[in-house]
Amino acid sequence: MRNAFVAAVLAATGIFATSAHAADGSLSKVDAGLTVGTLGYGPQVGFTLVPNKFDARLNFGYLNYSYNTTSNGVYYNGHLKLNNLGLLGDWHPWAGSFRLTGGLFYNDNKFDLTGQATNGTFTFNGVTYTAAQAGSVTAHVSFDSVAPYIGFGWGDNSDSAGLHFTSDFGVMYQGRPKASITATGAASNPQLASDVRAAQSKLQSDLNNFQWYPVVQLGVVYRF
Repeated sequence: MRNAFVAAVLAATGIFATSAHAADGSLSKVDAGLTVGTLGYGPQVGFTLVPNKFDARLNFGYLNYSYNTTSNGVYYNGHLKLNNLGLLGDWHPWAGSFRLTGGLFYNDNKFDLTGQATNGTFTFNGVTYTAAQAGSVTAHVSFDSVAPYIGFGWGDNSDSAGLHFTSDFGVMYQGRPKASITATGAASNPQLASDVRAAQSKLQSDLNNFQWYPVVQLGVVYRF
């Protein structure tokens, strides 16, 4: 999936560079660069639609991050994967660098977690099971694949070529996170299966408020 995203961005760069035109029919300014922030890191390409007024961008973000966490009494080795591609439109209301932004992200962000036994046991729904009874324990959290975005930021929209800084501050609506917990031992243990479902329900309830993802992204681009 990451390679597909990168290919899409590179293809878009070529299209913008060869065929993007401004509203008056002249060749629009094209910029390309890198951004980093809460969406991860990756390339950004864009072009001017109307100088000092409107522009459009493709933004790709990627990050793999490992961490440890505890959820409802179970200790996990976690792995966060950020993988998103955004199509953004900018409006510069005062013909300056300040902009208001709206758009959509293809959102493939997710968490994968592997449970680790504590003193040889797992606890689900307040009930303790041995590691042999529970078997392999994993959890997974995913989000809506299409996520609307709204925000503001700064980015030069003039005809000036050269190096420019860019920034974005906003929120991405990714829907209610979808959580699942599995324990291989539950296939032959109905009580364990019931307690795992209860732990999953509790995890889902804990995550229901995390529908809005904060976006803070900084970068530098070169305008040709």
